[in-house]
Amino acid sequence: MTRPLHVLVVDDSPEDAATYERYLRGWPEWELSFTLASLGEEGAGQLRGTPPDLILLDYQLPDMTGVEFLLEVRPECAVIILTGVGDEEIAVQAMRAGAQDYLVKGRLSADSLRRAAQTALNTFALSRALTRAQAQQTELLGSITDGVLQLRDDLTVLNLNPAAQHLLGTHGDLRGESLLTLSWLAGTPLPGLLRSGQHGHAEVLTPQGTSLHARVYPGEQSLTVYLYDDSARREVQARERAHTRQLNALYGAAATLNAARTREDVQRAAAGAAPDLLGRDALLLLPGEPPPGALPDDARRWLAAGAQEGLQAGHWSGAPLVHDGQALGTLLLLGEGPEAPGAPTPLAATFTQLLLTALLRATLLEREQQDRQTLEERVQARTAALERSNRDLEQFAHVASHDLKEPLRTIGSFTQLLQSRYAAQLDPRAQRYMGIIVDGAHRMSTLIDDVLAISRLHARPSPPTRTDLNGLVQEVLRQLEVLLSDTRGEVSVGPLPTLTVNATQFTQLFLNLIGNALKFHRPGVPPRVQLSARQEGSTWRFTVQDNGIGVPTEYAERVFVIFQRLQTRDQYSGNGIGLALCRRIVEGRGGHIWIDTPDGPGTRLHFTVPVAPPRLDPEQPVFTPPVPVAEADRRPG
Repeated sequence: MTRPLHVLVVDDSPEDAATYERYLRGWPEWELSFTLASLGEEGAGQLRGTPPDLILLDYQLPDMTGVEFLLEVRPECAVIILTGVGDEEIAVQAMRAGAQDYLVKGRLSADSLRRAAQTALNTFALSRALTRAQAQQTELLGSITDGVLQLRDDLTVLNLNPAAQHLLGTHGDLRGESLLTLSWLAGTPLPGLLRSGQHGHAEVLTPQGTSLHARVYPGEQSLTVYLYDDSARREVQARERAHTRQLNALYGAAATLNAARTREDVQRAAAGAAPDLLGRDALLLLPGEPPPGALPDDARRWLAAGAQEGLQAGHWSGAPLVHDGQALGTLLLLGEGPEAPGAPTPLAATFTQLLLTALLRATLLEREQQDRQTLEERVQARTAALERSNRDLEQFAHVASHDLKEPLRTIGSFTQLLQSRYAAQLDPRAQRYMGIIVDGAHRMSTLIDDVLAISRLHARPSPPTRTDLNGLVQEVLRQLEVLLSDTRGEVSVGPLPTLTVNATQFTQLFLNLIGNALKFHRPGVPPRVQLSARQEGSTWRFTVQDNGIGVPTEYAERVFVIFQRLQTRDQYSGNGIGLALCRRIVEGRGGHIWIDTPDGPGTRLHFTVPVAPPRLDPEQPVFTPPVPVAEADRRPG
């Protein structure tokens, strides 16, 4: 496919012009059109219209030389100068004037002309593209607000835009000069980064105080440096760092004040936090404290008058700390500073509020401690009185039990004498009356023993020891052999743990529970008792289940009350303290005891015991049951 090519021949020799046209006409790539001009002025006129693509220019024209034509007209197309003399100086002049090539007419051929024409067209196209690119680059660099520099490896400036000149503070053109002409750059990290030829960035501070951020991008033949003013960002960062320091100081002050438990602690915290937080020394005065002697007279009068407004007196500033009309203290700041409690600054106001809150909390804590101390003193006094009363009651119970049982023994003994000696003289009614008297004396004696057992509820126990409950329960079963034989009962015991307990207490506990399960059986049905234990987290749960008479659900709690019974004495013996003593033993070990209803007949009793024994107050008495307790009773009426 051919392309159009307009050729202007400026030559005063028609023969030469015809030769050029003949050489080029045989060029298959182009569709040629020719325009002829014999003079330089005529050729210049041809250029005022549609410019040609290629000019074949004779060096020696009648009115001017080819070089003069180029300097005067400066055509916007490819130019080849042709001359009859091969002079290198002329060639150099022609090339400098804008020609793309120089040919000697005597050595000209069709191929050489075509090659020269093609080269000239390509060279002109490249030159024109380069010129446009340079213009666009210049326009682009001029429009960029950030500074851009292009440097050689020796730091010679190849190019820079106006923004770079402004940021570097130079009014002259640095092109062709070393960047280190700016002597103040020598003390910055930028020259070292540029000499390394590596990608990186550096912070540069100009003599005008501007903070520049420089980024270096190495290329194959040069280094490109981007500069931008970083002053605003650094100022923001500086403010943010200052705010962060203040916030950290505020958080630290808040934590310190929150940990303060006395007003003196708040005083020390205020004095320690104010310098970092407000840049000033602080003095916190508490009510009743004399003001320091260095305080100005007007400030001392202000404090003495108890003013409720802020104070400015010389280098002092102050603010009262008041809650609900009550003055908790006064904050004084010494020296000059940007923050003052009386000023409407959030930081100072927050610090003042923190101090007020800490003072209020410390005041309340001090009052609470005083009230607690007073209460503890009262509790100790009442505890001492109760201990005296308990000792008196225990002594009274011992004395009363002894004194009461003596006449009961006399009544029972003499009644039995009457029965044995005068039985033949007494009718059946008298015999029955005397039997009632003996039985009543016996029950009264039992009740007195139970009252004595209750009086020992506050006696001090022996220290707990590691006890294998398997062995302990086997000893209990040996003590219950007679009851087991009489009732034809059976007791099955699962694996039991080893716990730190009071062995005497737990012996009595299992005696009561297993004994009750055997005693309260259904008529004609041998008792069957199952004792088991399983661990549930940090506690052991024990279960005693029997096939006896059972406990109605509505009485499941009542059976643990002292002297409470569900059956008459004619049915089952006992006075109703067995389960009450069991509850005291279990709860004294930190556990819980209760009864639930099984699916079938009988009773299921549970109690829990923590694995770790509770810490006992050595001054706190606890229950140690007497051993044995007569006729332990699970179902008091």
